[in-house]
Amino acid sequence: MKLLAKFNLLLILVFGLGLVLIAFNARSFLMDDAKKAVLSQAELMAASSKATRDYTEEEIGPLLEKTPQHADVFLPQTIPFYAATVTFNRLRKDFPDYTYKEATLNPTNLVDRAEDWQADIVNYFRNHPGETQLVAN
Repeated sequence: MKLLAKFNLLLILVFGLGLVLIAFNARSFLMDDAKKAVLSQAELMAASSKATRDYTEEEIGPLLEKTPQHADVFLPQTIPFYAATVTFNRLRKDFPDYTYKEATLNPTNLVDRAEDWQADIVNYFRNHPGETQLVAN
């Protein structure tokens, strides 16, 4: 084999190995970046729902409880969860991939009953009270 052929073969092997290493590192970097972006969006959506609940509980609820209607009729607007759900449902018009559900194991409203995978998450947080986040790989 000529020297030029050996040199070309060596360059092809080095180039191929470098390409594989770069592709592996780029994939891992892009996956980490995508995971961070998704977690950031999820945190923003959760914070938005919590802010809506807090606002309803602290400001809207007390105002509505003083109305004459409140004595005669149940006003769902006084419930923080209701406000967060309605707000999130309106957001879903623009962001249909996102959902909001306060899943519980024994709800008063059957719409809020946890599905199997949600029940697993609820139980995880019950068994690990110090945890604030569960991220699946």
